[in-house]
Amino acid sequence: MEITGSTVILQPGIYILRHPTGNKAALSIARAPGTPATQGRMELLSTAGTHGSVLRDGADCIVLHISDAPVTLLVSAFLENKNAPVPALRVDQIALERGSVPPPMRAPADAAPSAPAHAAPIAIGAQGISLIGHIERHGDVMAPPGALLGDPDSLLRLEGFQVMWPDRPHGVDLAYSIALEGGGVLPMVKSGKFCGTRNEARRIIEVSFALIGPAASQWRLEGTAHFSGGYQVPVQAAVPLSGPSGLEHLTAIALHAQRSDTGASERNPWLESATTKVFKATAAQAEREQSANRDEEFAS
Repeated sequence: MEITGSTVILQPGIYILRHPTGNKAALSIARAPGTPATQGRMELLSTAGTHGSVLRDGADCIVLHISDAPVTLLVSAFLENKNAPVPALRVDQIALERGSVPPPMRAPADAAPSAPAHAAPIAIGAQGISLIGHIERHGDVMAPPGALLGDPDSLLRLEGFQVMWPDRPHGVDLAYSIALEGGGVLPMVKSGKFCGTRNEARRIIEVSFALIGPAASQWRLEGTAHFSGGYQVPVQAAVPLSGPSGLEHLTAIALHAQRSDTGASERNPWLESATTKVFKATAAQAEREQSANRDEEFAS
């Protein structure tokens, strides 16, 4: 899957955001970090199929109310391949009587991710690990390879994330899982899949990463996980990472995969079955006990 994105600035007003017809690529709508001058208030009402931020076809719609100041939106298109056509987000402003809202936006009616009106395209690099995450009050944001996803100095929750590894080597993948406060551990997912929640105000209190696959021993995973209170934890393979009390929430992460010089990675318990180990040990012990009992009975 290819992801291409762009930003577009909307002036205060009321807008209808719709998916163009005749294109299968989904569009994700989120607030981009922007500048202090584009941090207006944003309220939205969406159809059920959008889950608050994703437009998949002509049946999806988002009504967006922007007030106080302009807002920078990040529009991401999820393409089947790099040659697929990029859909153009339909942006229609609701016309109201003069004085009801500030002057209308100067952007064109259709803002295509490949050629937006007020910003250069934002795209995931072809190399390295990029991160896409949902941050409290900011929506979906992207961190390029080597950059932090989130702000360790803030208390804003990193509520979910997705690892993108476009040049992932054959035979290795990155698996990850999280634990939610009051919700337990979510199922493990692999690169390209979203893990977490959006717009639910859920706190991630634990996160785990591991390299898996037949070639995983040739690579080493590095990075940090940041939790509220200023706690920073280095990434270790398949080791649950959390704050000291286990109640601190995740605020930022950084990941990097590097080829291992030793040719042997850390032990990865995600690839081992503890249940099988215990069963085998128990069975062997039981067999020894039964053998000892037979010897005692024979001796008597």
